[in-house]
Amino acid sequence: MTATAQQVKSTPMGPYIGLMRGMSRRDIQIVVTFLNEVMTEGSEEKATPPKTNEEIIREKYKNLKLSPEIQRLRGCMKLTEEEMQDERTKYILGL
Repeated sequence: MTATAQQVKSTPMGPYIGLMRGMSRRDIQIVVTFLNEVMTEGSEEKATPPKTNEEIIREKYKNLKLSPEIQRLRGCMKLTEEEMQDERTKYILGL
């Protein structure tokens, strides 16, 4: 018996090992799928949703101090609409 099988025997699932030995391959796949779904659901409840790129950028640059050179460039630069919508550009230029 493998080490994993020994570990399963020592869990509350242990008494069901004998039942699974008598099951068909299809039935075992159904049980494994169920167990996999239960594990996924449990991890989703505890996991926090991933941060968007905008949130990460805001956090990273929120304490950044603008130099006087950058502040002077605000009026001299010509930016495309796409560049104006970029969070990093907005922050650096103080928009």
